[in-house]
Amino acid sequence: MNERIGGLLRLFLIMSGILNDLRFAWRLTRGQPVLTIAAALTVAFGVGANTAVVSVIETVLLNPLGLGHTDRVLVPTIRIDRFNMRGAAASAVEFRDIHAMTETFSSVAAGEGHAWVSEMGGEANRLVGQSVTPEFFRVFDQQPELGRFFTGEDRDSLVLSDGFWRAAFGADPRVLGRVLILDGKPHPVVGVAKPGFRFPANVQAWTPLVLPPQRFRRGYDMDLTVLARLKPGVSAAQARDRMERYVAGVKSEADGKDLARLGYYIDLDSFANYVAGDLRRPLVLLWVAAILVLLAGCANVAGLLLTRTNARRREIAIRISVGGSRWQILRQLLLESLMLGAIGGISGLVIARAGLTLLTRVAIPDKEVLGLVSLDPTMLLYGFALALGSGLLFGFAPAMELFRDAHTQGMARSRRSWFQYTFTRAQVAAAFVFVVITALLLRSLMRVEDLQPGFDTQDLTTAFVMKPANDPGFLDRVQAALASAPGVQSAALGYPVPFSGESLTSTFEISGRKRMPGEPEWHGEAFMVSPNYFETLRVPLLRGRSLAATDSQTTAPLVCVIDAQLAERFFSGRDPIGESISMYRGPARIVGVVGTIRGTTLEARSHPSVYYPLAQMPFFSQTGVIVRSPVRAGPLIRAAVRRSSGAAAVFDIETMRERVDQTLGIRRVVVGLLSIFGGITLLLAGIGVYGVIAQIVAERTQEIGVRMALGARREQILWSFLGQGMRSGVLGIVIGIFLAAYAQRWIQSMLYGIRGLDVLTFGMAGAGLLGILVVSITWPAIRAARVDPLQALRHE
Repeated sequence: MNERIGGLLRLFLIMSGILNDLRFAWRLTRGQPVLTIAAALTVAFGVGANTAVVSVIETVLLNPLGLGHTDRVLVPTIRIDRFNMRGAAASAVEFRDIHAMTETFSSVAAGEGHAWVSEMGGEANRLVGQSVTPEFFRVFDQQPELGRFFTGEDRDSLVLSDGFWRAAFGADPRVLGRVLILDGKPHPVVGVAKPGFRFPANVQAWTPLVLPPQRFRRGYDMDLTVLARLKPGVSAAQARDRMERYVAGVKSEADGKDLARLGYYIDLDSFANYVAGDLRRPLVLLWVAAILVLLAGCANVAGLLLTRTNARRREIAIRISVGGSRWQILRQLLLESLMLGAIGGISGLVIARAGLTLLTRVAIPDKEVLGLVSLDPTMLLYGFALALGSGLLFGFAPAMELFRDAHTQGMARSRRSWFQYTFTRAQVAAAFVFVVITALLLRSLMRVEDLQPGFDTQDLTTAFVMKPANDPGFLDRVQAALASAPGVQSAALGYPVPFSGESLTSTFEISGRKRMPGEPEWHGEAFMVSPNYFETLRVPLLRGRSLAATDSQTTAPLVCVIDAQLAERFFSGRDPIGESISMYRGPARIVGVVGTIRGTTLEARSHPSVYYPLAQMPFFSQTGVIVRSPVRAGPLIRAAVRRSSGAAAVFDIETMRERVDQTLGIRRVVVGLLSIFGGITLLLAGIGVYGVIAQIVAERTQEIGVRMALGARREQILWSFLGQGMRSGVLGIVIGIFLAAYAQRWIQSMLYGIRGLDVLTFGMAGAGLLGILVVSITWPAIRAARVDPLQALRHE
């Protein structure tokens, strides 16, 4: 009993001591507002940037889409080296063969994107979904919220996403058994997925995927996303080894020789890499940048705290002399740092909220993934823990400096200067890396923005329309309605729409031409367009004629227009008009040549392109609408489609300029955020160098006075401190050069038109940073040179 009371008493005394230390730390923090504000803001920017970026990384990379249990899910994708094609979807043959690898995978599923016209509520709407095989939900270890998932007997059943169920049916549990009319066909609802399940990110419903026998040809309809869960005890490396043996066996078969020649492989990507796609490298870059900002901030705050070590030595000595223990003093000092970190952390979470809004609203294709990011309680806890950890980090060196017994004042000063110079060099190196990487990405962005897409993007509004079933005259009515709409200068239909993220690529053949031995198959891109497509986009006609209204479905033979790239490459020195090319539906006679456009991204080289009359290719369920008008034509498009058919859905209305900007969105955000991070780091580096030299001047005032009394000139004192500061800064720049050279190689895939070490950028960054260092060092150095010897000799 006495032991328990004694233990409680000791705990009470410890807690009482901690509370007293906290009160003292709060008084000290309030008593030094300038240092408190500087330290808190420094931590706030670092913590805010890290928390915002890590929130995105957590949703996109660490826990893709918030699904959980995806670390053992792999995504097989097709790679063909001859076409420089990576990450392509699989065909039914690959799915069938991978599904048979039961010794490696516990479950394998396939899915392909789908969209339907839903006639709910008497109005046509687009329903985004995916057709999947029965094992799809098992791959993700999912159980339904309501009802059941698919079985092998299901054909037209429907499983709803939780979001669509709540939005369209008010979370009514009686939705099971309800029939939805999609594309004119009944689809009974058999289940609802759990709230956390959202793959793909924009999916609203799933239907069973039934693969007909004719699809089981290698290379035919390569549009299946295959998902495979590793069997317990099987590693990803073992699965890749199994896939290599499978590919080798396929290439060794009699009909696999062409695949070997083309460099055919099946890559196994992690599910996280598949979801992240092109966002992975920019996000990792931003995360590293945010870490550097935080570390630079910690170094700067540590330097600020080190500057007050002399002022507190007498306080610490008195506390020890009256019985204070070393542990109590160390606890007091660390609590002061933790309080600064906590204040900065609270401010940092506000900055994180604003930064996350910026990151999640960036205009990029397939941005639904970013729309799932939120600053949840886990991320709030992460941010606050990061702030407290920063407090310990930047408070440790000053605490240990005050905690030690210094044999001499000179030894203490030397050790403190070593700490300060080390922090300063790290800040300068980080600032140099920021400046170089930001400059490289900015130059790359400017070069990409200067590229021309090959058509006039001004005053163009685009949209997509889901065509109603069994209505062959629908597109003609839409075209006529748009042409007669007020303010419309020109209108056209086409699929795919440039910069929409969709493409139709295929191999092709030219009548009377044979490939050279060893030459890869000819590969191009197809567009299905209405007659005035080129006029609306203002793509120049270079030879022959454009497509005409007479090029209808009943016209024989098929006709097409090719672009200048295809003409120059395959018809060099001769007229392609009248020649035939086969890509879709057999040979098509070439009737014209038009200019080449970039339709995917500005920096991506376009494929040789073939344009077919839309009327001769009626087998696509959706088509694009392109309207040239000085006013935003979204309402005009909706009205024209509504007048043409009440069973057609309009979606994805955007200007062409917005579509082009989306391809640049992630570049612009990365450059913008790195510029902000770099500016903060440059400021911290300048302040850090200034603080170090100013502190040295203050500590060496008496020494300076002695030197000047013995005959040292003011310019000698000035150059002494300038040289001291510049040596430290130059060493930081040298370290930064090596780090930046490595960083440039790592971000090379994000650069356009920049190859090898960019000496000009490195040189300008070094010169600019040296200029900032000179400014930061000059003022305290001038103060040192102006010291009055008599006053200095009286200084204690």
